[in-house]
Amino acid sequence: MMQINTRVLLTEAEKAIQKGLRAVARETLRRSNQKAPDDPGTDGRDLKKSGSVSVDDLSAQVSYTARHALFQHERLDYQHPNGGEAKFLERAASEVSAGPGEQIMARAVREVFK
Repeated sequence: MMQINTRVLLTEAEKAIQKGLRAVARETLRRSNQKAPDDPGTDGRDLKKSGSVSVDDLSAQVSYTARHALFQHERLDYQHPNGGEAKFLERAASEVSAGPGEQIMARAVREVFK
């Protein structure tokens, strides 16, 4: 009779899920940066450079640390003459979850269990 070490199997599954979450979060950040407003006077990169991805256990987070990130994201009345839009992170997350997110996760899990 063959025994399966479920602890090892679970660890491998968790690693695969974390890898997939990281890939989904990176794609979300990439798309979010495409939508984020350009910052005048900073070559348009201050806000975008402050974006980061973190994965902890079985969750992922995409965040921005620039002081004005929250205002740029939430204020629908702000004008962005240099490009970009409000709700840039929210819209990117919706796009990824509705499109490639599922495929990215599936690919990461399949790679581990080949």
